[in-house]
Amino acid sequence: MATEVGDRIGTSTLLAAWNAAVYVAQIEDARMTEALATSRYLDVTRDTPRRHGGLWFNDELFVIARRG
Repeated sequence: MATEVGDRIGTSTLLAAWNAAVYVAQIEDARMTEALATSRYLDVTRDTPRRHGGLWFNDELFVIARRG
């Protein structure tokens, strides 16, 4: 939720965002295994909602939109 995006994003929110993005994007196992080899995926998952003011899924469609 956008209200959970702030200076500190909780681990459960961070992992939920990662899991939702992996599911919606249908990332194949090989790419996911490669991403999980380091903790960089958590950094990217944490930074993306901050940069864009949230992360939304509409009917299982991954949407990134800039407003303004």
